[in-house]
Amino acid sequence: MADPKTFQFKLSSDRPPFLPLAERLHPEFHWLTRNRARSRGRDVFEVIDTVVIHATAGFATGHAIDTWKKVKASAHWIIPDEAEAAHGQFAWATVGEAKAAFHVRDNVNASTHLGAGPNVNNRSLGIEIVNSQGIRGRDPYSPWQLEACARIVLYACAKYPNLKHVISHARLDPGRRTDPGAEFPWDRFKDMVLTHSALPPGTIALPPTPSTPRSPPNPQPGNCCEP
Repeated sequence: MADPKTFQFKLSSDRPPFLPLAERLHPEFHWLTRNRARSRGRDVFEVIDTVVIHATAGFATGHAIDTWKKVKASAHWIIPDEAEAAHGQFAWATVGEAKAAFHVRDNVNASTHLGAGPNVNNRSLGIEIVNSQGIRGRDPYSPWQLEACARIVLYACAKYPNLKHVISHARLDPGRRTDPGAEFPWDRFKDMVLTHSALPPGTIALPPTPSTPRSPPNPQPGNCCEP
């Protein structure tokens, strides 16, 4: 099996066409954006250069949200598990992209893997995938989860001009984290992103809209979902 502590690749200069995501705002979206995120300190289109891939070490979106509300943690999207009604339909948007979510510990030194830059949270987007990471036996990722994750990366790649790194939580914080785990088919995921094959055939590009980063209208078993 692959070692998630090695999971990383760089995006090519061949940007994909911009497509809106199949996503819905989670009912806790505004609360999480207000209470489990902070200002990036710089313009979102200037600062974002990284996407971090996580797994919840839990069994449902609700488990992750409950954990985030108990601890200082969050991410920008959650991709639901096969047992959830949203699976195969849409990802949950959980924190506004304009804000820095709390998905990696602030004291993580990412310069070795990402080069010089601000705190990882300030410069990144976080994607959580609902997966138990072997807490109760094998839990393979579904093909739709893999495609949904690749689609989010391609959406971000088209939207943010300085985005170049895709990396696992385990590579950033190898002493504490293993997500997205050895079950995650990283090479297949990487190919879906770099070849743009996660996009539907015959995709027609739409221009990205600068106003699209979302923010609210008013300014643990298995270590589930923590940064």
